[in-house]
Amino acid sequence: MNWKTFGKWASRITGGLIGTLTLVLIIAGIIPVPRDETVPPDLYGAGALSVYPSLTGLEREFPPINQMRGNPITPEKVALGRLLFFDPVLSQENDIACATCHLPDLGFSDGLPRAIGAGGTGVGPERSGGIMLARNAPTLWNAAYSTSLFWDGRVENLEYQAIVPISHIDEMAVRNTNDLENELRAIPEYVQLFEAAFGRGADGITIGSIAAALATFERTLITNNSPFDLYASGDVGALSASQRRGLNLFRSAATRCFECHALPLFSTQTFRVIGVPDIAGLPHDLGRAGAVGSGVDGAFKVPTLRNVALSGPYMHNGTFSTLEEVIDFYASGGGRPAGIDNIDPFVQGFEFTEQQKADLIAFLYALTDESNLPEIPARVPSGLPVNPPFTNPARDLVEYYNQPSNGAVVVAGPPQTIIVAAGESIQATIDRARPGDTVLVPYGIYNEQVAIDFNDIRLLGIPNEAGDWPILDGQGLITEAITASGNNFEAAFFQVINYTDTGILVEGVTDVYLHDLYVENTGTYGLYPVQSTNILIENTEVVGANDAGIYTGQSVDVIIRSNVVRQNVLGIEVENTVGAQ
Repeated sequence: MNWKTFGKWASRITGGLIGTLTLVLIIAGIIPVPRDETVPPDLYGAGALSVYPSLTGLEREFPPINQMRGNPITPEKVALGRLLFFDPVLSQENDIACATCHLPDLGFSDGLPRAIGAGGTGVGPERSGGIMLARNAPTLWNAAYSTSLFWDGRVENLEYQAIVPISHIDEMAVRNTNDLENELRAIPEYVQLFEAAFGRGADGITIGSIAAALATFERTLITNNSPFDLYASGDVGALSASQRRGLNLFRSAATRCFECHALPLFSTQTFRVIGVPDIAGLPHDLGRAGAVGSGVDGAFKVPTLRNVALSGPYMHNGTFSTLEEVIDFYASGGGRPAGIDNIDPFVQGFEFTEQQKADLIAFLYALTDESNLPEIPARVPSGLPVNPPFTNPARDLVEYYNQPSNGAVVVAGPPQTIIVAAGESIQATIDRARPGDTVLVPYGIYNEQVAIDFNDIRLLGIPNEAGDWPILDGQGLITEAITASGNNFEAAFFQVINYTDTGILVEGVTDVYLHDLYVENTGTYGLYPVQSTNILIENTEVVGANDAGIYTGQSVDVIIRSNVVRQNVLGIEVENTVGAQ
């Protein structure tokens, strides 16, 4: 990172901040401010997950697969697990397979608000009769990374998870696992498959090896090549203009979607209370509190949003049929209007135009990737019927939203300095830039939001002759002035005023340098770098934030010095951060 920028530009600034300013921390007013829940370091995961080398800061490190010791992935176990997954033989009445509630064509869910277990007939949304379960069937995409399974996180790995529905009286309802083992041992093809996977012939067929094979197959259900992933790797044409706007809304301080649905999994191993209403006529669902003594009443696991367009209905009880309904729920503040207690502090509500809602939904469709969709077997060793492929109408919308990339792939080159031309927007200039470039913004008033995802970008204002910095003015209509998800990002020499949610938001990256900025009346926060590493904020003045003038959270190695923060509800706030000074 180049720390000499201030020295280079200070001589040209006569009307701005010059030299080292005394830190002023003013807490104005007595309005109580919602506090983020303090969680252990192993859960809040401070610091960036950025991948090096990369072209953008949106490429993030996937966590290790949650693999049970003693059950390595082998082709033989995957092949066996796939057949078991689709075989109704694992149920008491030989009428329910794992794939009955987790259909590959429905995002490994079942298209129902709540799953139907024992006694049901049919498949997908047409399934009826039988026992209606209390919760929605969660997707299995990327379950390989999960360290807590089920909506309440009651088990810690896929092996244990597999046994629960097999033995649960309301689901596959196997009363005696010895009987199931003997049933499989009587099928010669399964004996051969278990021998290949585990050895020991028929003796190798146990409830433990059944669960191990199922878990191994499920660990192959990885989705990581969506249009968003292509964009994150430098293919700027992989997202439409609407999807790029939706990405900005997703990571904005208005919606705060990214706080819980964090990249790259678009989920976290946390449990949150958002206030989804209970189903009329059913007992209250305790959620996490029903699974562990320390759990919070009404808290449920944050699900992945990958392939979310394929797996509706939504929420733990399937109460919302469409993504539009989900967004409306969050926009209204979740369960806050209903007076539900303990609503997560990230669920505050927000105002959206219909265009913004459409853009956010378009982005959610960009999280779709079925390139690792397994083939449904034509037959299974038991000879029982296999559910055929299912038509998911959501795929038509996926095709509509996710058009083929125009091939505009970023190619790194020698660093250049690019000046915003007269009449050109800052964003248009940024879109022409490449990693390593410096973008200079001449003095003027710019009514826009700027998004920067490439690494190694410096965005610097050019003062006028009087020393005044260029002005980014949201006119009380735009959410953020600058949203950056690029490593080694620097912004300086701007006045940022009149935005509705945040002045400058930097998310999930390494090396952030914000300096020589005047930020006023920008909504919730002035300067807001989060989930990042190596942050330096100096020589700024932040005025009139509704929450913290300068906020940094879930970060590592933060220096905040020589800033003026005044007339904000809070001056400087640092939370869940390691190495702050």
